[in-house]
This record gives sequence, C-alpha cells and structure tokens, in this order.
Amino acid sequence: MNTLRIDIQNEKDISVLEKLLTELGFEYRLESERHVFENITEAAGLGIAEGLRDLRDGRIVEDKTARERIDSKISEMRNRIASR
Repeated sequence: MNTLRIDIQNEKDISVLEKLLTELGFEYRLESERHVFENITEAAGLGIAEGLRDLRDGRIVEDKTARERIDSKISEMRNRIASR
C-alpha cells in the first residue's frame, strides 16, 4: 500500500476530492489537524477524558439499563423506608 498526502487549505475542496477518489475507486481516509476541542475549558477536557476512560473500561451502560437500575434502587429504598 502507498500513501499520498494532500494538504488542503480550502475546506470546500474536500468534498470534491472525496467524490473524485470515490468515483475512481480509491479507498481513502480523511485526517484533520484541526483541534475539535480547542474552545473548551480544562475542566471540561478532563471530564471528557474521564468519560472516555469509563467507556474503555466498561463502566458505561445504555440509557435503558441505567433507568432500570435507578428505578430498582428507588423501589428498594421505598421498601426499606416503608418497612421501618
């Protein structure tokens, strides 16, 4: 496999180049040096990094699962309070 690097200054040219490469049957990967998170606070960046670690380590669950766990805990607490 060979790599061709093209530096594009005008973002409008990207869609034209993608269309051309696709029509020619080339596989390509677009990489951007633009910093997506350049305007966020340090605290927000740390929170994002922590969230990514949680995701990597399997500590993230689907919304439905989280709601079921919360409902179960609330029900459990109500039962404890009612039995006093």
